[in-house]
Amino acid sequence: MKTLLIALAFFFTTNDVIRIEEIRDSYKICNQSKQNAEQFYELTQKSLQNKGAVYLGYHGAALALKASFSWNPFKKMSYFNKGKKMIDKAIQSEPDNIELRVIRLSIQSNTPTIVGYHKNIAEDKDFVLNNIEKVMHEDLKEYIQGFITHSEVFPKE
Repeated sequence: MKTLLIALAFFFTTNDVIRIEEIRDSYKICNQSKQNAEQFYELTQKSLQNKGAVYLGYHGAALALKASFSWNPFKKMSYFNKGKKMIDKAIQSEPDNIELRVIRLSIQSNTPTIVGYHKNIAEDKDFVLNNIEKVMHEDLKEYIQGFITHSEVFPKE
């Protein structure tokens, strides 16, 4: 009986693990529409249960993106400031995490300069270029190389 209860508890536990690959795929298209941005926000919010700076960074990016689709100026600033703080907190906890640097770089390079969140662009760009070859996970390396190819921050040869 005890074994049955444990098995049932395990079966009905809704501890859906959000895979980082799913978040990366969603991040690639999240700025294309408000619906995509909202789906990305929901995905990253669920992913916070995974614990880790990269999940916090992506959720911060989702909040910053949510700000861009908000029409209310107070909500816009609130979302953006919360997102910015999350991204910076994630990088503070893992300053050598290249994926977090890519997240911040993508947000800062697409944020209007009037907002004032652009001071780390050169630093993060250099960090990414100097560390891309050290990335051991092939899917992460491809993801970052795709970002470099499509980002206006990096010169095209």
